[in-house]
Amino acid sequence: MADWGTKSIGAAFTTSHSRPNADINSSTVTLPKPFVVCIVGASRGIGARVATAYAKAGCTALILASRRLSGLEETAAACKALNPKVEIEIISCDITSSASVSSLAEKALSRFGRLDAVIVNSGYSGPVRLRITETDPETFLNATNVNYVGIFYCAKFLIPLLLNTSDGAKLFIGVSSLASILVRGPIANTQYCVSKCAQLKLLEHVHEQYSDQGLSSFAVHPGSVLSEMADETVPEEFRPFLTDSPELCGAFCVWLTSEDRKWLSGRLLNAKWDVKELEAKREEIVAKDALKLQLSLP
Repeated sequence: MADWGTKSIGAAFTTSHSRPNADINSSTVTLPKPFVVCIVGASRGIGARVATAYAKAGCTALILASRRLSGLEETAAACKALNPKVEIEIISCDITSSASVSSLAEKALSRFGRLDAVIVNSGYSGPVRLRITETDPETFLNATNVNYVGIFYCAKFLIPLLLNTSDGAKLFIGVSSLASILVRGPIANTQYCVSKCAQLKLLEHVHEQYSDQGLSSFAVHPGSVLSEMADETVPEEFRPFLTDSPELCGAFCVWLTSEDRKWLSGRLLNAKWDVKELEAKREEIVAKDALKLQLSLP
């Protein structure tokens, strides 16, 4: 791969997979009951597949949130087809609005009285501009508000529900991106890369602040997926790389959920990684406090 301004994006860290394999098959997972999952940005693409993955795993309730209610109804129908017993609450939510995310938390608590896992999938790229001087200020602010400020609002208002569910899984997951560590190359889009980098550090702060209360926080790169957003913005030279299944991220998130994996909390993970090989590296990862943004000294 050409030099994109980072020593490694972890492509060879383990064997890579483009779609879920038997080790992250959501249908073979049995989640505890009750188990309530909130997915923010669930109306299409990766977020919708995260919802269906948890439905396959037998969650008892899904809170599906997004600005687009029509897409949420389609996601809900797909989840019901996989798990007829799952309860579903559809909630309109603008992740860039503090009041809207606060209302989401209130409605979730009122309906189900508990919360086990939060997955924040909402994201915004905007047109790819490789120079700051060519970047539209409004587009830059939109990316910051969705990718960074939005996950702050989700953490602020939804983490208390996770912590107050005494027997809950206490999982807070952000759908991240390896773009967060890129500084050059065909997709080094300043507004996206910088806002996703800020998101990544916020998720690490969540781990540092709440892990002693049993909460786990993960940043998950979903793979290179030809999502609707990517289809609208990706440069043609990068399009051949977009070959990963949109179901990969959801299956990986369910794998994170299926057992206690606090040793991975606070880290940037790639849904493409082979999970058995990842687990084999546990001692090394923990000893080096790896898979985090850190200052690299000579």
